Amino acid sequence: MNRLQQALFKTLLLLCFISTAAYGQKQTKTYKEVFNAGPETIIDLNTSNADIEFETTDGNQIEIEAVIELEGASEEEAERYFKDGAIEIKGNSQKVEIRTGTEKNWLFARNAHGPETFIVNGANDFQFKFDTDSLFTGLPSLDMESFVYDLAIVEEMPPMPRLPRNNFDYEAFKKDGEKYLKEWQKEFSKGFDKEYEKRLEEWSKRIEERAKAKEKQLEKREKARKERLEKMEEARQLREEKRAEAMEKMVEAREKSRAALAKARAERNVIIHSDGQHDAPSIFYFSSDGKSKNYKVKKTIKIKMPKGTKIQMNVRHGEVKLAENTMNINANLSYSSLSAVTIDGEETTIVASYSPVTVQNWNYGQLRADYSDRVDLREVTDLRLSTTSSDVTIDRLLKKAYITNKFGPLRINHISKNFNDMDISLQNAELYCQTPETPFVIYVNSTSSKFVCPSDLTLDRTKNLNTVVHKGYHINKNKGRSIVINSKYSDVIFE
Repeated sequence: MNRLQQALFKTLLLLCFISTAAYGQKQTKTYKEVFNAGPETIIDLNTSNADIEFETTDGNQIEIEAVIELEGASEEEAERYFKDGAIEIKGNSQKVEIRTGTEKNWLFARNAHGPETFIVNGANDFQFKFDTDSLFTGLPSLDMESFVYDLAIVEEMPPMPRLPRNNFDYEAFKKDGEKYLKEWQKEFSKGFDKEYEKRLEEWSKRIEERAKAKEKQLEKREKARKERLEKMEEARQLREEKRAEAMEKMVEAREKSRAALAKARAERNVIIHSDGQHDAPSIFYFSSDGKSKNYKVKKTIKIKMPKGTKIQMNVRHGEVKLAENTMNINANLSYSSLSAVTIDGEETTIVASYSPVTVQNWNYGQLRADYSDRVDLREVTDLRLSTTSSDVTIDRLLKKAYITNKFGPLRINHISKNFNDMDISLQNAELYCQTPETPFVIYVNSTSSKFVCPSDLTLDRTKNLNTVVHKGYHINKNKGRSIVINSKYSDVIFE
């Protein structure tokens, strides 16, 4: 009986081992498609939890190879996963489309709590709501009507009583001399009778009354002016306090947002990492039907395409490596990463949210980066950049840059001697810029901001309340190169 129990136990143990091995083995499926391509062919991607790599060729075909590895599932579960649309590739010579399936539990998902509320892991275990619109409400506004002087129309001075008429005869004076002068003075004095003296006295009293009224008016106006200045100072201090409170809330909210993102990324519901290998595909974990069991999935898509092929992409949770020279790309990235050698084309538009961006050569195009912890552009020829709460570094600006930056640092390490224009708008941000060695004109309009520059810049400074305008030039102002900075509540540092 004892031997029978031992045999039964060994059999059950073997079955469990076989079952575990079956679930633990890796299921792999490879998808391959080839399409003819022309000058107007577009590659359109809409992917989630997939790594994408582009490569250019000298041919006229688009070759797509997608490899999906599923670990932790049985053969039946893997077959169902592959069958339910793990990836879809279709197209023709005009357009090639690539779509991946959507796993059930997302790291962040829009929900019924409102467009600004995110629920982590879909289990309501952590919620974070951040409303930026309310941060600056309640700031005092200036009552401009109180600044208008109460100027009364000054009444004209009362006319002096008319002098008595007694014409002076110059010919008689030349003939009789002093005798005529005494007679004329005697006749002239008769005109200054008591009635005239009374009129003159009344006139003097009116003048004195006007002077006293004017003095009171000036005292009243001076008092009102001092009260206005006190109110303006109180309003300024209150605005500064409100701004400080708002900035404190913004920093606190930003830290909470980053902490929430870090916490969510650490959860096992959906985890993104690279197994410690820089070139390895990302691994994504997700639950099945709400159960605690996790599958491990690798999605890797490699695309070979002719040079100049247009790309449209919407990528969520993945790593994108562009080809050596990418023209006119239209990309929307979230919780992803983008690396490229060269980006070019006046139709280029890239929007990156919570996604680091690294580009060796940015020749032309528009980039928007929101909440990206690293935006690294090595050489920039012509760039239109908009950033929010992102850390941006431009190593070398060659020609033009038009930048709007909010709530984050912007560093420009070097500006070429042959640059043309640099126009930057800052709000609650920091700019650290190396001063160009070439001649240029500069205009800085700063509101409640700090501006630091080298002493060899020739600048005129004008101030109006908390707004300061600096105008000037470096070396000379006749070379056609310009730097324009508009800053609000920011630091502008030229080194």
